[in-house]
Amino acid sequence: MKKEGLHSPTTFVVFDMEWNQPIPYIPSPIDPKLLPGEIIEIGAVKLVMYSESEYTFSQPISITVRPQYYRIMNKQVSRVINKSTDDLKCGMSFIEAYDDFLRWCGEDFILCAWGDSDISILKSNLKIHGLSAEINDRFLDIQPFFGRVAENTTQQRSVAYAVDFYKINQTDDFHSADKDAYYEARILKEALVDYFVLRNREPASDNKNPFPTLKQYISNPNLNTQKKWKSAVCKTEKEALALAVAEKMCCPICDTDLQEVIGWFSSGHTWMSLWQCEQHSTLSAKVRAKQTPQQGYYGAGQLRFVNGNAARYVREKWEEKQKLKEKVKIDTNPPDNEE
Repeated sequence: MKKEGLHSPTTFVVFDMEWNQPIPYIPSPIDPKLLPGEIIEIGAVKLVMYSESEYTFSQPISITVRPQYYRIMNKQVSRVINKSTDDLKCGMSFIEAYDDFLRWCGEDFILCAWGDSDISILKSNLKIHGLSAEINDRFLDIQPFFGRVAENTTQQRSVAYAVDFYKINQTDDFHSADKDAYYEARILKEALVDYFVLRNREPASDNKNPFPTLKQYISNPNLNTQKKWKSAVCKTEKEALALAVAEKMCCPICDTDLQEVIGWFSSGHTWMSLWQCEQHSTLSAKVRAKQTPQQGYYGAGQLRFVNGNAARYVREKWEEKQKLKEKVKIDTNPPDNEE
């Protein structure tokens, strides 16, 4: 069986950001919905993998950004990242800082972060400053990758948890962008080494390796568009849900018909399904019934692109449902007792 390896060398840019938030009792100079957080620090580390066991780390970089909108430090944020309002007077403009960051990243790399919140905040800051919100088209979310490789779970773990799990020497506190990026890069290295051990292990039977390829964990953050819809108002939840799941599933980007991977099934109060666009990527759809003030019901649906881990979550929920159906079938149809 062909073993999966890395194109040599592969550069992973692990970045982390700190941002200030608006203060509720102070009038905001901009709609907080458009700018939920203003970036005040960018930290990053390069992890270069030459093979499945050879690697190098760059020195962490730290770029201080002078905010333009949220110039008074939010107290709750201050307690976490240990910065004051005076600290916000230092640094360069966001446009200059982001330009420096891009130059440091280089040309060919996979962008990485812990969770996807840094990506959404970065995009909102780019838009506010009149820049294109399109970023590097390869993104690896380290958090679910660690969960799958280290513990075979979809449970979200903290950076501190993963540092302890891999027994990484902790010399600095968390919640500084460059320090967090350093720890996340160390976690990623350990997870990648473990990943290739698991991936390249020959299965006991079956010619297919059930472990996901690394490609399944890498997504294009520029495809994070989504489609939302509502059904007509109905008298019952059942009618509303039936209308909502009957919605035609088309790709939000190219508008072509999607291929059904997993049909609609219920998981608690939510109906889920999984779809595929031949040109773009995998999408998940969810529908829930909601009530109107007039005691009617409508189905609210959302279709969005997902990475490999999120798609796996839908598959696991579907498998749980199938197992439950089989159990009920067995329980309600017991075998005949032999005399």
